[in-house]
Amino acid sequence: MAQRRIMKVEPVQKKWLSMREAMAYLGCSERFLRELKNNAEVKFAKRGRMIWYELQSLDRFFERNRVI
Repeated sequence: MAQRRIMKVEPVQKKWLSMREAMAYLGCSERFLRELKNNAEVKFAKRGRMIWYELQSLDRFFERNRVI
Protein backbone atom coordinates (compact mmCIF):
# COMPACT_ATOMS: atom_id res chain seq x y z
CA MET A 1 0.00 0.00 0.00
CA ALA A 2 1.34 3.38 -1.02
CA GLN A 3 1.88 6.03 1.61
CA ARG A 4 -0.22 9.17 1.40
CA ARG A 5 1.62 12.45 1.48
CA ILE A 6 -0.08 15.42 3.01
CA MET A 7 1.13 18.64 1.46
CA LYS A 8 0.46 22.15 2.62
CA VAL A 9 -0.76 24.75 0.14
CA GLU A 10 0.38 28.27 0.82
CA PRO A 11 -2.16 31.04 0.18
CA VAL A 12 -1.36 33.26 -2.78
CA GLN A 13 -1.83 37.00 -2.47
CA LYS A 14 -4.11 38.37 -5.15
CA LYS A 15 -2.62 40.79 -7.65
CA TRP A 16 -5.92 41.79 -9.27
CA LEU A 17 -9.21 42.67 -7.59
CA SER A 18 -12.70 42.68 -9.03
CA MET A 19 -14.70 45.90 -8.87
CA ARG A 20 -16.51 44.81 -5.69
CA GLU A 21 -13.25 43.70 -4.04
CA ALA A 22 -11.58 47.01 -4.99
CA MET A 23 -14.54 48.98 -3.61
CA ALA A 24 -14.32 47.06 -0.33
CA TYR A 25 -10.53 47.44 -0.22
CA LEU A 26 -10.70 51.22 -0.71
CA GLY A 27 -13.95 51.68 1.16
CA CYS A 28 -15.36 53.70 -1.71
CA SER A 29 -18.35 53.81 -4.02
CA GLU A 30 -18.55 52.40 -7.53
CA ARG A 31 -18.68 55.95 -8.90
CA PHE A 32 -15.44 56.97 -7.15
CA LEU A 33 -13.66 53.84 -8.38
CA ARG A 34 -14.89 54.52 -11.92
CA GLU A 35 -13.51 58.09 -11.69
CA LEU A 36 -10.12 56.74 -10.61
CA LYS A 37 -10.13 54.42 -13.62
CA ASN A 38 -11.28 57.11 -16.08
CA ASN A 39 -8.66 59.59 -14.80
CA ALA A 40 -5.93 56.92 -15.11
CA GLU A 41 -5.10 57.13 -11.41
CA VAL A 42 -5.16 53.33 -11.00
CA LYS A 43 -4.24 50.52 -13.36
CA PHE A 44 -6.93 48.20 -14.58
CA ALA A 45 -7.56 45.44 -17.10
CA LYS A 46 -10.75 44.60 -18.91
CA ARG A 47 -11.81 41.16 -20.09
CA GLY A 48 -15.23 41.16 -21.67
CA ARG A 49 -17.47 43.10 -19.31
CA MET A 50 -15.34 42.38 -16.23
CA ILE A 51 -12.91 45.04 -14.99
CA TRP A 52 -9.98 44.07 -12.76
CA TYR A 53 -8.00 46.57 -10.67
CA GLU A 54 -4.33 46.09 -9.83
CA LEU A 55 -3.84 45.85 -6.06
CA GLN A 56 -0.40 47.46 -6.15
CA SER A 57 -1.85 50.41 -8.09
CA LEU A 58 -4.55 50.90 -5.45
CA ASP A 59 -1.86 50.93 -2.75
CA ARG A 60 0.15 53.53 -4.70
CA PHE A 61 -2.97 55.70 -4.98
CA PHE A 62 -3.28 55.63 -1.18
CA GLU A 63 0.40 56.56 -0.72
CA ARG A 64 0.19 59.45 -3.19
CA ASN A 65 -2.83 60.88 -1.40
CA ARG A 66 -1.78 60.31 2.18
CA VAL A 67 -2.07 63.32 4.46
CA ILE A 68 0.59 63.62 7.11
